[in-house]
Amino acid sequence: MNRAWHEAHPIPAKATLAQRVDWHLEHARECGCREMPESVKRELERRGEVVPVRKG
Repeated sequence: MNRAWHEAHPIPAKATLAQRVDWHLEHARECGCREMPESVKRELERRGEVVPVRKG
């Protein structure tokens, strides 16, 4: 887990779906300590975007 990244980038309280998608995409690039929620994956697929593969 990239603790420094997590401390510097908290997900907003009551984040919108768009904010959650953006946060999880950045998280996948910078940390990837856990899988994306299914709702975020579904939204990426709906947009025609690639769902990143989890590191590690």
